[in-house]
Amino acid sequence: MTDSDIYCNIKTYFDIQEFVGPRTYKRYGNRAWRFFDLRLLETMIILREAFGKPITINNWHIGGRFSQRGLRTNVQPLVKKKTKRNKLYISAHILGKAVDFDVKGMTARQSRAFIIENIHLLPYKIRLEAGVTWVHLDTTWEDKNPKIHIFEP
Repeated sequence: MTDSDIYCNIKTYFDIQEFVGPRTYKRYGNRAWRFFDLRLLETMIILREAFGKPITINNWHIGGRFSQRGLRTNVQPLVKKKTKRNKLYISAHILGKAVDFDVKGMTARQSRAFIIENIHLLPYKIRLEAGVTWVHLDTTWEDKNPKIHIFEP
């Protein structure tokens, strides 16, 4: 896919509010798409089409409780808390290379199994976090890693 295709197709399945928190959306609106790794966006398009079901990342904009499952900024509680404790926090979420999500009607374990079974559909290497009740997916990888790397929290 070209960059233009990715930006056009991602909007078929997701609103920018699903990828960013309220303050980022208020300041940047739809321009916030530029903060994301295109490999992540293309991967999410492919997965949404492969699952054939809605994927929930953030849902704050429709009254839900999730606001930090996409891009994380220095003013969001998760990051701010670590900064106050003087803890280094460099996450794929801060770099626009990660999302946490749920797939409608599937558990996180089922969703991860589906991704693993269909890894051939994805054009890029990914990482999945094991042992959590949501799916964490990121496009942060090293050349030595296999196509899919599963890590523990």
